[in-house]
Amino acid sequence: MDKLDEASEVSSLSIPESGYWNKQKKIYYSNPQIGGYVGAVNIRSGQAAPKWSSLRRVVVGDPIVPSQDNGHYYVCTQSGHSAPYEPTWQIAAGSVTEDTKNKAVWRPQQVYRENDIVVPTFPSDRFYVCTIAGTSGASEPNWSTTDGNATRDAGIIWMAYRIVKWKESGTAAHFRPFGKIE
Repeated sequence: MDKLDEASEVSSLSIPESGYWNKQKKIYYSNPQIGGYVGAVNIRSGQAAPKWSSLRRVVVGDPIVPSQDNGHYYVCTQSGHSAPYEPTWQIAAGSVTEDTKNKAVWRPQQVYRENDIVVPTFPSDRFYVCTIAGTSGASEPNWSTTDGNATRDAGIIWMAYRIVKWKESGTAAHFRPFGKIE
């Protein structure tokens, strides 16, 4: 991010996704458009981070903020992939959120739909996403332990992903647009 000119603060193509930002800090969009905004102002001092997104690869230390602001940011403590559905975020200081919303323990002869999430009956650090719907087999399959690899379960195909864990790590910055361009 660079200064647009000496009168402006900071210019950017979008809202910051890294760094600590003080309240009232403004950024000016470097490519404003009709119907858009001149820039954004931070209304809460805190850490900026990318918003959570589904099936995104993350590594230990990566920060994230929920897609709907809850005032907190989170840091990855176990690398892997985010789940298809955004987790219910824990907000207590230092609490850990497991990124496996809507998971169920695998069951035999069960109908599963696309994007259903299961974990093996024997706990592991993986979750599996149904990519081809159907009915599970009579016995549990031999689960793949490699991210993105498929496991066949009768007529179902499951994709393997390592479970991500997020630690609540403090206050998130919260930028809001200003200066609507008519």
